[in-house]
Amino acid sequence: MPVFETPGQAALRLELPAGIVRIEVWDEPRTEVEVSALRGDEASREAAAQTRVEAAERGGRHEILVEAPKREGRFFSWGRGAELAVAIRCPAGTDLELESHSADLLARGTLGEVGARTASGDVALADTRALHVTTASGDLLAGAVGGALVVKTASGDVDVRSVAERSTVNTVSGDIRVGSSADAATLSTVSGDVDLGLAEAGVRVNSVSGDVEVVVRAGRGFWIDAQSVSGTITSELDVGESPADPGERPLELRVRTVSGDVRLARAVASTA
Repeated sequence: MPVFETPGQAALRLELPAGIVRIEVWDEPRTEVEVSALRGDEASREAAAQTRVEAAERGGRHEILVEAPKREGRFFSWGRGAELAVAIRCPAGTDLELESHSADLLARGTLGEVGARTASGDVALADTRALHVTTASGDLLAGAVGGALVVKTASGDVDVRSVAERSTVNTVSGDIRVGSSADAATLSTVSGDVDLGLAEAGVRVNSVSGDVEVVVRAGRGFWIDAQSVSGTITSELDVGESPADPGERPLELRVRTVSGDVRLARAVASTA
Protein backbone atom coordinates (compact mmCIF):
# COMPACT_ATOMS: atom_id res chain seq x y z
CA MET A 1 0.00 0.00 0.00
CA PRO A 2 1.58 3.34 -1.08
CA VAL A 3 1.88 5.86 1.78
CA PHE A 4 2.77 9.53 1.19
CA GLU A 5 3.60 12.29 3.64
CA THR A 6 1.14 15.10 2.88
CA PRO A 7 1.39 17.85 5.53
CA GLY A 8 -0.38 21.10 4.70
CA GLN A 9 -2.66 21.11 1.66
CA ALA A 10 -3.15 17.81 -0.15
CA ALA A 11 -4.92 17.02 -3.42
CA LEU A 12 -6.11 13.80 -5.08
CA ARG A 13 -6.41 13.32 -8.83
CA LEU A 14 -8.13 10.07 -9.80
CA GLU A 15 -8.56 8.76 -13.35
CA LEU A 16 -10.37 5.44 -13.29
CA PRO A 17 -12.70 3.34 -15.50
CA ALA A 18 -15.32 1.64 -13.30
CA GLY A 19 -15.68 0.30 -9.79
CA ILE A 20 -15.74 2.15 -6.47
CA VAL A 21 -13.65 4.80 -4.71
CA ARG A 22 -13.87 5.01 -0.92
CA ILE A 23 -12.28 7.99 0.82
CA GLU A 24 -11.93 8.35 4.57
CA VAL A 25 -10.64 11.52 6.22
CA TRP A 26 -8.32 11.16 9.21
CA ASP A 27 -6.14 13.37 11.44
CA GLU A 28 -2.78 12.09 10.19
CA PRO A 29 -0.63 14.32 7.86
CA ARG A 30 -0.24 11.56 5.29
CA THR A 31 -2.22 9.83 2.55
CA GLU A 32 -2.64 6.10 2.04
CA VAL A 33 -3.83 4.58 -1.24
CA GLU A 34 -4.81 0.98 -1.91
CA VAL A 35 -5.83 -0.21 -5.38
CA SER A 36 -7.25 -3.66 -5.98
CA ALA A 37 -9.46 -5.52 -8.43
CA LEU A 38 -13.11 -5.19 -7.51
CA ARG A 39 -13.89 -8.37 -9.41
CA GLY A 40 -11.87 -11.52 -9.97
CA ASP A 41 -11.71 -11.32 -13.78
CA GLU A 42 -8.42 -10.95 -15.64
CA ALA A 43 -9.21 -7.46 -16.94
CA SER A 44 -9.78 -6.12 -13.42
CA ARG A 45 -6.62 -7.75 -12.05
CA GLU A 46 -4.57 -6.39 -14.94
CA ALA A 47 -5.98 -2.90 -14.52
CA ALA A 48 -5.23 -2.92 -10.78
CA ALA A 49 -1.67 -4.12 -11.35
CA GLN A 50 -0.99 -1.42 -13.94
CA THR A 51 -2.66 1.50 -12.14
CA ARG A 52 -0.15 4.25 -11.45
CA VAL A 53 0.01 5.76 -7.95
CA GLU A 54 2.51 8.56 -7.42
CA ALA A 55 3.00 11.84 -5.55
CA ALA A 56 4.41 15.24 -6.47
CA GLU A 57 4.64 18.65 -4.84
CA ARG A 58 3.22 21.46 -6.96
CA GLY A 59 2.32 25.01 -6.02
CA GLY A 60 2.87 24.38 -2.33
CA ARG A 61 0.55 21.40 -2.12
CA HIS A 62 1.04 17.63 -2.23
CA GLU A 63 -0.69 16.00 -5.20
CA ILE A 64 -1.46 12.28 -5.33
CA LEU A 65 -2.21 10.77 -8.74
CA VAL A 66 -4.11 7.50 -9.14
CA GLU A 67 -4.36 6.69 -12.85
CA ALA A 68 -5.60 3.52 -14.49
CA PRO A 69 -3.90 2.52 -17.77
CA LYS A 70 -5.36 3.74 -21.04
CA ARG A 71 -5.20 2.68 -24.64
CA GLU A 72 -5.73 5.06 -27.52
CA GLY A 73 -6.64 7.89 -25.16
CA ARG A 74 -9.36 5.92 -23.34
CA PHE A 75 -9.42 3.75 -20.25
CA PHE A 76 -8.22 0.44 -21.65
CA SER A 77 -10.90 -1.49 -19.80
CA TRP A 78 -13.99 0.40 -20.88
CA GLY A 79 -14.85 -2.25 -23.41
CA ARG A 80 -13.63 -5.16 -21.28
CA GLY A 81 -15.51 -4.64 -18.04
CA ALA A 82 -12.58 -4.08 -15.64
CA GLU A 83 -13.61 -2.69 -12.24
CA LEU A 84 -11.28 -1.30 -9.57
CA ALA A 85 -11.63 -0.78 -5.83
CA VAL A 86 -9.68 2.24 -4.56
CA ALA A 87 -9.45 2.93 -0.82
CA ILE A 88 -7.88 6.21 0.33
CA ARG A 89 -7.23 7.77 3.71
CA CYS A 90 -6.25 11.44 3.58
CA PRO A 91 -6.14 14.60 5.74
CA ALA A 92 -9.24 16.73 6.23
CA GLY A 93 -9.65 19.45 3.61
CA THR A 94 -7.96 17.46 0.83
CA ASP A 95 -8.97 18.59 -2.66
CA LEU A 96 -10.27 15.95 -5.08
CA GLU A 97 -10.61 15.60 -8.85
CA LEU A 98 -12.23 12.42 -10.19
CA GLU A 99 -12.62 11.43 -13.83
CA SER A 100 -14.38 8.15 -14.42
CA HIS A 101 -16.72 6.24 -16.67
CA SER A 102 -18.84 4.53 -14.05
CA ALA A 103 -16.98 4.44 -10.74
CA ASP A 104 -18.97 5.32 -7.61
CA LEU A 105 -17.44 7.79 -5.15
CA LEU A 106 -18.10 7.47 -1.42
CA ALA A 107 -16.39 9.88 0.99
CA ARG A 108 -16.56 10.25 4.77
CA GLY A 109 -15.26 13.41 6.43
CA THR A 110 -14.73 16.98 5.25
CA LEU A 111 -13.00 17.46 1.90
CA GLY A 112 -11.78 20.63 0.18
CA GLU A 113 -12.69 21.56 -3.40
CA VAL A 114 -14.25 18.52 -5.11
CA GLY A 115 -14.73 18.01 -8.84
CA ALA A 116 -16.18 14.83 -10.32
CA ARG A 117 -16.91 13.87 -13.92
CA THR A 118 -18.55 10.52 -14.48
CA ALA A 119 -21.03 8.93 -16.86
CA SER A 120 -23.03 6.69 -14.55
CA GLY A 121 -21.21 6.65 -11.23
CA ASP A 122 -22.96 7.86 -8.08
CA VAL A 123 -21.33 10.47 -5.82
CA ALA A 124 -21.96 10.47 -2.05
CA LEU A 125 -20.02 12.98 0.05
CA ALA A 126 -20.04 14.56 3.48
CA ASP A 127 -19.07 18.25 3.72
CA THR A 128 -16.93 20.00 1.09
CA ARG A 129 -15.39 23.44 0.58
CA ALA A 130 -16.78 23.61 -2.97
CA LEU A 131 -18.43 21.09 -5.27
CA HIS A 132 -18.60 20.69 -9.07
CA VAL A 133 -20.17 17.49 -10.48
CA THR A 134 -20.92 16.51 -14.07
CA THR A 135 -22.64 13.19 -14.72
CA ALA A 136 -25.07 11.54 -17.12
CA SER A 137 -27.09 9.22 -14.89
CA GLY A 138 -25.29 9.20 -11.56
CA ASP A 139 -26.94 10.52 -8.39
CA LEU A 140 -25.36 13.13 -6.11
CA LEU A 141 -25.79 13.13 -2.33
CA ALA A 142 -23.79 15.72 -0.39
CA GLY A 143 -23.69 17.45 2.97
CA ALA A 144 -22.80 21.10 3.53
CA VAL A 145 -21.02 22.91 0.67
CA GLY A 146 -19.00 25.80 2.08
CA GLY A 147 -18.53 27.50 -1.29
CA ALA A 148 -20.16 27.29 -4.71
CA LEU A 149 -22.17 24.34 -6.07
CA VAL A 150 -22.27 23.49 -9.78
CA VAL A 151 -24.04 20.32 -10.98
CA LYS A 152 -24.95 19.09 -14.46
CA THR A 153 -26.71 15.77 -14.91
CA ALA A 154 -29.19 14.12 -17.27
CA SER A 155 -31.17 11.63 -15.21
CA GLY A 156 -29.36 11.66 -11.88
CA ASP A 157 -31.00 13.02 -8.72
CA VAL A 158 -29.32 15.81 -6.75
CA ASP A 159 -29.65 16.09 -2.96
CA VAL A 160 -27.47 18.62 -1.11
CA ARG A 161 -27.99 19.58 2.53
CA SER A 162 -26.83 23.22 2.35
CA VAL A 163 -24.88 25.64 0.14
CA ALA A 164 -23.09 28.76 1.40
CA GLU A 165 -22.39 30.42 -1.96
CA ARG A 166 -23.99 30.37 -5.41
CA SER A 167 -25.75 27.25 -6.66
CA THR A 168 -26.23 26.27 -10.30
CA VAL A 169 -27.94 22.92 -10.87
CA ASN A 170 -29.15 21.59 -14.25
CA THR A 171 -30.90 18.26 -14.79
CA VAL A 172 -33.12 16.72 -17.46
CA SER A 173 -35.19 14.18 -15.56
CA GLY A 174 -33.46 14.13 -12.20
CA ASP A 175 -35.01 15.63 -9.07
CA ILE A 176 -33.27 18.54 -7.31
CA ARG A 177 -33.31 19.02 -3.57
CA VAL A 178 -31.28 21.69 -1.76
CA GLY A 179 -31.89 21.88 1.98
CA SER A 180 -30.86 25.51 2.30
CA SER A 181 -29.20 28.13 0.12
CA ALA A 182 -27.48 31.16 1.64
CA ASP A 183 -26.67 32.73 -1.74
CA ALA A 184 -28.31 32.98 -5.15
CA ALA A 185 -29.60 29.69 -6.57
CA THR A 186 -30.39 28.81 -10.20
CA LEU A 187 -32.14 25.42 -10.47
CA SER A 188 -33.27 24.06 -13.84
CA THR A 189 -34.87 20.78 -14.89
CA VAL A 190 -37.16 19.39 -17.59
CA SER A 191 -39.23 16.75 -15.84
CA GLY A 192 -37.65 16.51 -12.39
CA ASP A 193 -39.09 18.07 -9.24
CA VAL A 194 -37.36 20.97 -7.47
CA ASP A 195 -37.39 21.38 -3.68
CA LEU A 196 -35.53 24.28 -2.06
CA GLY A 197 -35.99 23.83 1.68
CA LEU A 198 -34.87 27.32 2.71
CA ALA A 199 -34.00 30.25 0.45
CA GLU A 200 -31.87 33.03 1.94
CA ALA A 201 -31.14 34.83 -1.35
CA GLY A 202 -32.44 35.16 -4.90
CA VAL A 203 -33.88 32.07 -6.59
CA ARG A 204 -34.46 31.22 -10.26
CA VAL A 205 -36.23 27.96 -11.06
CA ASN A 206 -37.08 26.67 -14.55
CA SER A 207 -39.03 23.46 -15.11
CA VAL A 208 -41.23 21.98 -17.82
CA SER A 209 -43.29 19.27 -16.10
CA GLY A 210 -41.67 19.01 -12.70
CA ASP A 211 -43.23 20.39 -9.51
CA VAL A 212 -41.51 23.20 -7.63
CA GLU A 213 -41.47 24.06 -3.93
CA VAL A 214 -39.53 26.97 -2.44
CA VAL A 215 -39.50 27.96 1.23
CA VAL A 216 -38.50 31.47 2.32
CA ARG A 217 -37.01 32.36 5.70
CA ALA A 218 -39.44 33.82 8.21
CA GLY A 219 -39.40 37.62 8.26
CA ARG A 220 -37.55 37.95 4.93
CA GLY A 221 -38.92 40.46 2.42
CA PHE A 222 -39.55 39.08 -1.06
CA TRP A 223 -40.51 39.83 -4.67
CA ILE A 224 -42.29 37.12 -6.69
CA ASP A 225 -42.49 36.40 -10.42
CA ALA A 226 -44.04 32.91 -10.73
CA GLN A 227 -45.68 31.51 -13.86
CA SER A 228 -47.07 28.11 -14.89
CA VAL A 229 -48.93 27.45 -18.15
CA SER A 230 -51.16 24.59 -16.96
CA GLY A 231 -49.94 23.84 -13.43
CA THR A 232 -51.33 25.33 -10.24
CA ILE A 233 -49.56 28.01 -8.20
CA THR A 234 -50.12 28.23 -4.45
CA SER A 235 -48.44 30.64 -2.06
CA GLU A 236 -48.36 30.92 1.71
CA LEU A 237 -46.44 34.19 1.44
CA ASP A 238 -48.46 37.18 2.56
CA VAL A 239 -47.83 40.01 0.12
CA GLY A 240 -48.87 42.51 2.79
CA GLU A 241 -46.44 41.16 5.35
CA SER A 242 -43.79 43.62 6.56
CA PRO A 243 -40.19 42.36 6.51
CA ALA A 244 -38.43 41.90 9.82
CA ASP A 245 -35.58 44.12 8.57
CA PRO A 246 -36.90 46.96 6.32
CA GLY A 247 -33.35 47.73 5.23
CA GLU A 248 -32.71 44.22 3.95
CA ARG A 249 -32.83 43.76 0.18
CA PRO A 250 -35.96 41.81 -0.87
CA LEU A 251 -35.41 38.24 -1.98
CA GLU A 252 -36.34 37.71 -5.65
CA LEU A 253 -38.25 34.54 -6.53
CA ARG A 254 -38.52 33.77 -10.25
CA VAL A 255 -40.22 30.48 -11.08
CA ARG A 256 -41.22 29.22 -14.53
CA THR A 257 -42.97 25.93 -15.32
CA VAL A 258 -45.14 24.63 -18.17
CA SER A 259 -47.26 21.94 -16.52
CA GLY A 260 -45.63 21.60 -13.11
CA ASP A 261 -47.24 22.83 -9.91
CA VAL A 262 -45.60 25.61 -7.88
CA ARG A 263 -45.77 26.00 -4.11
CA LEU A 264 -44.20 28.94 -2.26
CA ALA A 265 -44.08 28.75 1.52
CA ARG A 266 -42.78 30.57 4.56
CA ALA A 267 -40.47 28.76 6.98
CA VAL A 268 -41.76 28.40 10.49
CA ALA A 269 -40.05 30.91 12.78
CA SER A 270 -37.84 29.34 15.45
CA THR A 271 -39.08 29.68 19.01
CA ALA A 272 -35.65 28.98 20.53
